[in-house]
Amino acid sequence: MKLDKAIDDVQDAERDLAKQLRAVSERHAAEHDLYHMGHTLARQCVEHLERLAPFAERYGASKHADSVGESPGLLRTVRRKSAELLGRSATSGMLLLADLRSLYLSTQEAEIAWVILVQAAKAVRDRDLLQAASSCHREAEIRGKWLRTRIKEASPQILAAG
Repeated sequence: MKLDKAIDDVQDAERDLAKQLRAVSERHAAEHDLYHMGHTLARQCVEHLERLAPFAERYGASKHADSVGESPGLLRTVRRKSAELLGRSATSGMLLLADLRSLYLSTQEAEIAWVILVQAAKAVRDRDLLQAASSCHREAEIRGKWLRTRIKEASPQILAAG
């Protein structure tokens, strides 16, 4: 059974996305909605990992020891200060668009990993895994929609107003 591989893929995607969300949030701390939503979505990724943990153990998926906790104090301070210095310049706008695009692609990677896990849960008839994976998948879809909306909102402001 290859269910452990599907679980590993979801764990990797969620863990990577949480780290990326925190880094982008800190880099663009001047964008308060992005800062707060990024940290909220990163916490959601951690919650997804916690919900998946019993199934990872049940199906023999690899256990990941690395943490996706909050940014260390000094690093967080440096990121916040650099965000303050960048402010809302044309350069920071282009950086924001690049970061949002990268985040969006990462959210899509995580979302499709959930789709695959949902299908695998159906195939092995594991109702508990199906329920957890379906719930997390819906939340993963919403993350992508939020980022797509944020990109649509930011693009004209950054590119046309330049």
